Amino acid sequence: MRRLNKLLLCSIALVASLATGLYLNAKESQMPKKIMMYYGGFEVEEMFDASQWFVSGMYKPRNIEADGGASNVTMLRSQLRQFKPEQLAELPYAAAEAFDSSYLEDTDTQALILNPPDLSYRIRYTYSAFAEPNKPEDYYYLYLELDGRKFAILFARDALTGNDLTGKDAKEISGDYASQAEHRKAFAEIAELERKSR
Repeated sequence: MRRLNKLLLCSIALVASLATGLYLNAKESQMPKKIMMYYGGFEVEEMFDASQWFVSGMYKPRNIEADGGASNVTMLRSQLRQFKPEQLAELPYAAAEAFDSSYLEDTDTQALILNPPDLSYRIRYTYSAFAEPNKPEDYYYLYLELDGRKFAILFARDALTGNDLTGKDAKEISGDYASQAEHRKAFAEIAELERKSR
């Protein structure tokens, strides 16, 4: 009886390892041998071999093309880095930088800088891209309410160190535009978190 159980367990282990091997082989054959990505924004039209960033598992493809294919500009981080207190303290300055480089440059950010609220739960990851070859940046939205108005602030963060927060863009969230649905959802989540913490 023991021998039969042992044979049965060995058979199950063998089948499981074969199935795993076939699955991994199929996954490997789905991923192209070389993954070329653009870098540096729209003004640079050059690509480089970014395969190492995907093979290592740090990033995965972002399938947003009309045909269901992966973007060759943006990607998704597999595991997000936590924000340290000193990085959270930098956020008001990154937000001010984003306002200054947008059509909302006249927005008063003094109160945000002098007396910032807890911003830790107002951050949402959106995508990653390469600033330069082999220099990835992770992009996030910071959701702010200033003087009764709602804003989504796009900022970049050095993917390797977690530092160097750079404000990229600011947009006001108002109305029921379909393009702002994700931002409205984020504000609703934030309002619910604030309600529960009272």
